[in-house]
Amino acid sequence: MRIKLTIAYDGSNYFGFQHQEGHDTIELRLTEAISKINKIETKIIASGRTDRYVHAKGQVVHFDTNLKITEKSWIKAINSYLPDDIRVLEACFVNDDFHARFSAKLKEYRYYIQTSYDLFNRNYSDFFTNIDFDLVEKAASKLIGTHDFRGFCSKEVHDLKDTVRTIHEIKITEVKPNLYEFSFIGTGFLKYQIKRMMGIIINIGLKKLDISIIDQLFITKDPTLCGKTLSGRGLFLYRVIY
Repeated sequence: MRIKLTIAYDGSNYFGFQHQEGHDTIELRLTEAISKINKIETKIIASGRTDRYVHAKGQVVHFDTNLKITEKSWIKAINSYLPDDIRVLEACFVNDDFHARFSAKLKEYRYYIQTSYDLFNRNYSDFFTNIDFDLVEKAASKLIGTHDFRGFCSKEVHDLKDTVRTIHEIKITEVKPNLYEFSFIGTGFLKYQIKRMMGIIINIGLKKLDISIIDQLFITKDPTLCGKTLSGRGLFLYRVIY
């Protein structure tokens, strides 16, 4: 029996999602909790790996089990073994061909920028002042569409990896005074891609980079031209669409 979980977590205290020897990660905590209930070492598969400090409101994982307990019981049981900053929001039985990563059609990430410093929001947003949001809007619009985003991702991404992705929408909203939300909806995102796109967008808005840098990155595919990569603290995996 295959179970799909929707999970939220505060990434502030973790070294990202993926298991890393000697470090506390989201995957480690989930695997330990589910394995205790299953009474056997259980492998979980996620829709994608979030980096250090990145949060999630709608991460999706799946795992297999022989236990016959209800969906609500799975939620209660797993949460009883998890710390307070990781929560299972939903559990549902799915077909055996469901795959948390490969069945995903779209993903939405959201990044938060504050323009007036809020001490109690420092782990969930990045802080900048004097941003020209007209330039920010123009820069963001150039990233929409199907492009080769190799110049916007980690240098660790293998040269043979397909780095063409489609971004369907980038929406910028002032959700409350001095707090801006950047929503990215696309077919998928490469390692560091959103943090680097945000760094470029914001530096264009600060007039530290010219908007032509985006075309240069599409042409050269050279990530060293990106400049500042923003922190993971302002980034949330918001939802995965199947």
